[in-house]
Amino acid sequence: MSKVVKTSIMCAYAYFFIQYLKITLSPVIVEIDIEYSYRSSRVTISKREMKLNKYRNVSIKIKPYIKPERFKTDLKFVLKYTGAFLHYGTPLSRNGQNPFIENNCTYQNCYLTTQRGLLNDYRDFDAIIFDVENNWDEPITMRAPYQKFVFLASESAANFPQCDDFFDDFYNVTWTYKLNSDVRWSYFNIVDKEGNTVGPRINMTWIEATKPVPFNIKKKIANKKKAAAWFVSNCHTISDRQNVSRHIEKAMRQYNMTLDIFGWCGRKKCPKDRLQECLYLLENEYYFYFSFENSLCEDYVTEKILYPLQNYAVPVVFGGADYSRFLPPGSYINARERNATQIAEDMYKAITNPNIYENYFRWHNYYKYVKHPSEADICKLCQVLNEDKSSTYRSFRKWWNPQYASLCAKGGGRFLIMKPPI
Repeated sequence: MSKVVKTSIMCAYAYFFIQYLKITLSPVIVEIDIEYSYRSSRVTISKREMKLNKYRNVSIKIKPYIKPERFKTDLKFVLKYTGAFLHYGTPLSRNGQNPFIENNCTYQNCYLTTQRGLLNDYRDFDAIIFDVENNWDEPITMRAPYQKFVFLASESAANFPQCDDFFDDFYNVTWTYKLNSDVRWSYFNIVDKEGNTVGPRINMTWIEATKPVPFNIKKKIANKKKAAAWFVSNCHTISDRQNVSRHIEKAMRQYNMTLDIFGWCGRKKCPKDRLQECLYLLENEYYFYFSFENSLCEDYVTEKILYPLQNYAVPVVFGGADYSRFLPPGSYINARERNATQIAEDMYKAITNPNIYENYFRWHNYYKYVKHPSEADICKLCQVLNEDKSSTYRSFRKWWNPQYASLCAKGGGRFLIMKPPI
């Protein structure tokens, strides 16, 4: 057989093989029907008024859409539809695939972007992130059934309730501070002595604190002189924490104790750029620290609880969380379980009896509190997007805030999240 013939046959084989690969590997184009809701308000109200809109004229429409079938290992395109200031400096603030690669995530086939026009259609994105802090942009009314809409929130459900029923059956994935979220926006982790993250959890199991307080802890807390401190600049909150603190402060005066308030709400100063100096004072001078939340919401315990825990003070907590999920028994005073007189009495007994005060620190034998690494959240997000979860939160408003009905009726919260008019 001549070389020319052999070459022709080889070229023919190569051609047919390439055509086979094209057919096999090319996406299959399928035309499907998309069902979506179109809503218009009866009365147009300025979005900036932040009041609840009542929606009427709801209709269901069917439109065809060309859907490309892709491999599961393909890139998952994630559109950050809205953003918030809290994202800055975190992996979520970056675009592209590098945040997942550089953080050595188990799944690295996700691609972040803020470019809404990166793909031909919103329905081409595998996931779309909506941040509760940014409610100025209109929600998307047309979506593909395989898409995952992600609800992101680090702020409380009381400050940012979702009032319109448009959001029921809207989100597929939740990324919030609530412990039963698909991806948890964590402020801190509880780590055991082996370095394992053990909490916080809904059903938290604590080691019984039987060991005496470590000697180095006793030495650290022995020279404290002042009763309590509080770093706070938001003086008017829906939790009414300022009023609670005033009652406790009044009861403390009966025992000649004072509450030193740093920030805009008090007489002492603690600029954010000098926070370490304030924490040094807390560690060396103060017995107690007031860790009062601005909202009374389930699982809403912010990073400020780390101030006392990492600086050898005892937290006096006030919030809507079940604190047994977050703090070891006997390590704190709960201002929602004891009245002002009882709290002041507990503080006085601890300050005047070193053994009582030392017992608050037994947990140091078993646990350590650390700030949660933000890269863990971004890795968890990509993992969730690679799972075959396709359900939605049918009663999302109730899941996010069980008291949403009364709160929305009163016009409460800092912002009422609603679907703006189209």
